[in-house]
Amino acid sequence: MRVSNRLPLMSAALCAAFFWACNDEPDPKTMAKTDAPAKVETVKPEHAKLKAKVRKSLGDANLQRKSEGDWSQLRIGQSVIEKDRIRTGAESEAVLSVSDGSSLWITELSEVTLDVEIFDSLSRQVSIVVNNGGVHFDVQKQKSGNTLMFRTGTATAAIRGTAGFVGGYNGQMVASLKEGKVDVTGANGASENIVENQTVLVDQNGRVKKLQLRSSGTRALSTQLSNVNIFGDGMIDSLEQTLNDFDKDYSKRADAFEKKLRFQASPLSPQVFFPNVTLQARVNPGVVVTVLGESDTVGANGVYQRTFEWDDDAYGTKRFLATCSEGDVEIQCYMWVTEYVAPAPVEESAPAEEPAADTAAAEPAPAPVKEQPKAESKKEKPKAESKKEKPKAELKKEEPKVEPKKEEAPSGRDLKSLTLKMGASVERKHLDLPKTEYSTDLKFSLGGITRSDLSEIKEIVVTRKGKVVKSFSGAELDGMEYAVPVTIGLNKIAKFDVKVVLKNGKSMRKTKTYEVYCMRGNHMGNARNFIQYKTPEEEYEAAKAGLENE
Repeated sequence: MRVSNRLPLMSAALCAAFFWACNDEPDPKTMAKTDAPAKVETVKPEHAKLKAKVRKSLGDANLQRKSEGDWSQLRIGQSVIEKDRIRTGAESEAVLSVSDGSSLWITELSEVTLDVEIFDSLSRQVSIVVNNGGVHFDVQKQKSGNTLMFRTGTATAAIRGTAGFVGGYNGQMVASLKEGKVDVTGANGASENIVENQTVLVDQNGRVKKLQLRSSGTRALSTQLSNVNIFGDGMIDSLEQTLNDFDKDYSKRADAFEKKLRFQASPLSPQVFFPNVTLQARVNPGVVVTVLGESDTVGANGVYQRTFEWDDDAYGTKRFLATCSEGDVEIQCYMWVTEYVAPAPVEESAPAEEPAADTAAAEPAPAPVKEQPKAESKKEKPKAESKKEKPKAELKKEEPKVEPKKEEAPSGRDLKSLTLKMGASVERKHLDLPKTEYSTDLKFSLGGITRSDLSEIKEIVVTRKGKVVKSFSGAELDGMEYAVPVTIGLNKIAKFDVKVVLKNGKSMRKTKTYEVYCMRGNHMGNARNFIQYKTPEEEYEAAKAGLENE
């Protein structure tokens, strides 16, 4: 059975937030050695950049806050944030629900560390460090600029969508995909791209091998890999045949299951306005249906039903890939897709209010005023006076009705719900040697309005030290997201003002500050060689007094 409603997926990847390396692309070997950092910044849950919630905890699943201190039992409903570490024992697992509706489920005998970094104004890098074991993932379509990456001791797997698993054993990696795309890079720079039904193996020397397996991304393959010595000598030469033999048997059983499977899904509405959906389908009794790590055995009534939720502000496309399984065989049986739509901004009701205002303005002008002079004229008959008074009364009534309303339209509306987003107001960058400048894109976006409201904006101006760096007006105001290339020198503090000016004269302003630093003497010519100050945070505290404002 083929998956229906397949959706093209944007990149959803993951890059580690490695502050200790002074480098944009950290060395996985270095990462493995710094598995337990000596100092970790305290993160309060309300200030967390990465927020996940425990949706399932089976058996011996434990949590270590900030990757240090004591371990405690992982509880359903518990929040998990960056710097936290999770481990599972034998026959145990944990399922995490990320704020946008994505899921990560950590298999038995595994240990992972979560991390995140605000890379620049609108970009977020999330890192899942697989210290040992395996993690299955099902990732929702990500916003532009956000990345997600799995890392082991000697390889990285950049997720470009949706479902599969990554395993790390003794610092090595297996990445396997049932849907979407993944880019895998070994420690020696060798890389390989895989798509659905493909698996990639990376051995201790960074050698990469890609296999075409129907069982890719399944629990069955994950179990098979954990039961063989995949990282022994000659892995690349011998493991391929072992997995191909397993896959041939698996494919036969999957074909037989697919022929008898009945799956009739109730479609979702193309758009939803609340952060939750209820999935329903008619399925053979006894079949196990898994969506986002949640597995349900269909009862005798043949009905599958489950509700999924996400954060209120996680707008965008939501996809729900269902796999049906019998024993250790699983196939993709359906994909639900819908669009979580933000509520209409306040300005959307403005067109409806304007006619109401016109009606109110017209109320003094109805006929009763005209009828009164007629009644008086029957009694007093002052015809000349009646003719003079009526034009004066009519002029007073028509002025607010016509002229002011026509004059207000060109002046523009207030756009009271307009927001200007720039990510973190202060961004620190530890510059890697031998670089002397940091180049990036100053990114910002507009919110709380629709594209039709862009006509109410006169211009957007980006300034630096009072001088215009870039301005957007007219046809350049063509969307909600903008990027301006900027360069900041070493040990400098640069401030950029972004000002949105409306046609009615009102404006909105925000400031973005970059602090670019590196104490060369602390590295002895090697960016990874910390001499006196052992972390970038310590180095920043020592260097900040010497940073120069532009």
